[in-house]
Amino acid sequence: MSGPTAVESTAWWRRLGGIFQVVVIPTYHAVGGFFILDFVLSGQYTWGRTLRTFVLFLSNLILAFEFVYRDQQSRHPEWPGSRLMKSVMTYSVAPFASGMAALLVLQAVMRLAK
Repeated sequence: MSGPTAVESTAWWRRLGGIFQVVVIPTYHAVGGFFILDFVLSGQYTWGRTLRTFVLFLSNLILAFEFVYRDQQSRHPEWPGSRLMKSVMTYSVAPFASGMAALLVLQAVMRLAK
């Protein structure tokens, strides 16, 4: 019997993973930050909105841990923990904060327009 075969990673799959990490993940975090802060500032704390916001927040946390931190850890096992956390800050926390900032700027513009 033969052993398990190794799947060879092609340049196309690596590029696709890079696009996912640079485009999709930060976009999802920015949208998540926007809507989570919208929920907090709205004052409409119904069970449905609270549950949806909680699930959105948990999905942001899981995405940051599994698809940024652990992905970088498996690709670069020689990196120290501080370098891995810098990746999380770059691809997850900064876009999340920018989504929150976008909501604040939008609210400020809407108030000035009135």
